Amino acid sequence: MSMLRDPRVPFIGLLSCVLTACTSPLSPGELLALRQAEARWAARPFQAYTYETVTSCGECSDIMRQAVRVAVSSGQVVGVVLVANDSALAPQDRTSFTSVDGLFAQIRRYQDEDWVRDVVVEFDPQLGYPTSIGTFPKAGIMDAGATQFVRNLVPTP
Repeated sequence: MSMLRDPRVPFIGLLSCVLTACTSPLSPGELLALRQAEARWAARPFQAYTYETVTSCGECSDIMRQAVRVAVSSGQVVGVVLVANDSALAPQDRTSFTSVDGLFAQIRRYQDEDWVRDVVVEFDPQLGYPTSIGTFPKAGIMDAGATQFVRNLVPTP
């Protein structure tokens, strides 16, 4: 029997597509939620804002594990301060932090990362920005997962 007439070929193709989707870090439903959140964020009435963030991880830098307030203007990080003592980070220490648009871009990049098994994201219901981004490594990869929390996003003049 030729492969063109084998009734199992379409089923195998469908099964392959389903299995591929199941192994993607973001499911189709999660990608839809991401697009909807990005649309809410794009519709916000301000461009300058601050937000607080902290990351829970085993292998990240000390700076990333401390709560910081990130100031963003016109899509660029313009300042980062430690929440605990309100002290500004040096410009070279700001490079680990990004705008909300940068957070969305990172979530999308996780789709192509070899080490990522799953990404779990929660979004602010009004503004759409990510409030929690959890990455979970594939089996056998140690110390690669992390969860970043984002809170207290407020517009600035």
